[in-house]
Amino acid sequence: MSMKQTAWLCILILAGVILPPDSANAAGPAPAAEAFEPGRVRLLDGPFKTVQELHRTGMVGQLEPDRLLFNFRKLAGLPQPAGVTRSYGGWDDGFVRGHYAGHYLSAAASMYAATGDASFRDKANYMVKVLAECQEKLGGGYLSAFPATWFDNLEANPRRSSVPYYTIHKILAGLLDVHALCGNPQALEIAARMSDYFVARIAKLTPEQIEAMFRTDYSGNPGNEFGGMAESLTDLTELARKAGDLNAARHLKLAGVFNRPWFVDPLAEGKDKLSGLHGNTHAAQAVGLARFAQVAGDERTGKAAASFWRMVVNDHSFVNGGNSFNEKLRDAGTEVAGKGDAALSPLTAESCNTYNMLKLTWLLFERRPSVAYADYYENALYNHILSSIEPDHGRVMYYMSMRPGDYRIHINEPFCCQGTGIEHAARLGEAIYCHKDRSLWVNLFIASTLDWSERGVKLRMETRYPESGAVKLTMKTSAPVEATIHLRIPGWLEGPVVVKINGARQSDAAAAGEYVALARTWNDADAIELELPLSVRVRPSKDDPGTVSFFYGPVLLAGQLGRGGMPESDVAGNNALAKAPAWPVPVLIGPASAALASIKPVVGQPLEFEARMVNPADRKEVAVRLAPLYRVQHQRYALYWKAAADPQRDGDR
Repeated sequence: MSMKQTAWLCILILAGVILPPDSANAAGPAPAAEAFEPGRVRLLDGPFKTVQELHRTGMVGQLEPDRLLFNFRKLAGLPQPAGVTRSYGGWDDGFVRGHYAGHYLSAAASMYAATGDASFRDKANYMVKVLAECQEKLGGGYLSAFPATWFDNLEANPRRSSVPYYTIHKILAGLLDVHALCGNPQALEIAARMSDYFVARIAKLTPEQIEAMFRTDYSGNPGNEFGGMAESLTDLTELARKAGDLNAARHLKLAGVFNRPWFVDPLAEGKDKLSGLHGNTHAAQAVGLARFAQVAGDERTGKAAASFWRMVVNDHSFVNGGNSFNEKLRDAGTEVAGKGDAALSPLTAESCNTYNMLKLTWLLFERRPSVAYADYYENALYNHILSSIEPDHGRVMYYMSMRPGDYRIHINEPFCCQGTGIEHAARLGEAIYCHKDRSLWVNLFIASTLDWSERGVKLRMETRYPESGAVKLTMKTSAPVEATIHLRIPGWLEGPVVVKINGARQSDAAAAGEYVALARTWNDADAIELELPLSVRVRPSKDDPGTVSFFYGPVLLAGQLGRGGMPESDVAGNNALAKAPAWPVPVLIGPASAALASIKPVVGQPLEFEARMVNPADRKEVAVRLAPLYRVQHQRYALYWKAAADPQRDGDR
């Protein structure tokens, strides 16, 4: 072991970071399932393709690389192109300066892969070229849109610093996506130099300084948020190895520094210590734990990541898969009945959190395929991510209010959630399918095509799901192929499932919450038909059985409550609704079971329903239209409904 390696090991041990034996040099165990490269899946007509095109041609497609690069050039002292006088402003000029460019690199690379639109590849490659020039001018491998003195401040006084590592993570992630999806070797070189800069920088710090910087439980550092640094550094390790870097292990060692024992240990032991923690800070850390475990073969961090997912999904989430009250996780089981900081407000369900929870879900699925992971992914994808994108101009959301009677605010500048928001549309197809050897998992029922080139199969999924539970998959292959197709049977189903192969009904259909495995030799034009019995169902809240939500199949139904009291535009700042008063909302007539029976479909309007409720102000019966949350836009809505036998008493609460 060299002196430099010995110094690093001492830093890691003293800082409380323990790597598994030989983890830095050995690849982790092979995953049980693997994602397909984004370019192998193409969306077909449906709500997801519509949103993807909206961002491709609109909001994301119209972002200008030179404005995204403005603060990078300014810091490096490089001239701005003619006519470029400012960045996109907002937080991208403030405490996360440069984050938007990092997100855009990821969004552009993913959009190129998902759609084949080469304009995004060209823009991403151009940005990488300019970033390389900035890095060269700054010297020493440092690259950001803010000066390195921000890290001096963080190291000297973490309690009075900004969140510089948060932005570094976004830049690293974007560069690595451009390398992986656009084949740009320069992006990998820039990322490696950035990592080396921080290896050298952190190696100079004491264990106490490292702990003070990266302890984010508010006991020592209430301000710092370092994002998924462990995730990107682990990605860098794997990509560098593939590129032939014999010293790629240095990046994995640095990744380990960001996996803090104070966070990992309780999770690995199954203890829920999440109350009061900042949601997105720790969701991103959990993603880093899962990715690190995947590559390093570290069981403890893998177990911690799985525990975090289970606790957040089961005990800290809202009905739509989102989480957090004013960005914080609250006591386990708190959903609708909390008071004070744990009361439903316009500042619930931050979008960034769900972005990271979907990343975490997918990493855990690759480790151990499970319908539970796919069910959560579907819920959060339809009922938070898809629902957060405005269908006219494509603007995105920071918070999605869970308080009944509120309306959406589509943010007007590059807050953190606008950064993650521009990545959504290009990534909508990435969890539909996954594979391993001769097995294929079909996880989401989204109209799409798949190129399973490893098996010489092209697959086409045709469906109007969730309007209909009918799904058809057709094979195209030049020769017979042996494969097992695993079809997800959602855990929320309440009726029998029908599976047919070439029109013949199969007798081995799985129960709800399982995969049905269809193993055979497949031929060209073979077709699988899946019929899922969709119906309206009720879901009581975790902490108040008298408050319920309604779903139709996978989609959360929202009450359409009109535009009363709303401003002319719902485009505003992230906290625009923070002080808005509660809006009166109808209540259910009688218990939830009776209310469920009264909900009827609207003839000729797919996914539209009508419910009989009571206006608590005058106790008169009213008809409330229900529709999928992602369709209820530019008006007030409700997702939670109070059910009580005495509407007058309920309305007075």
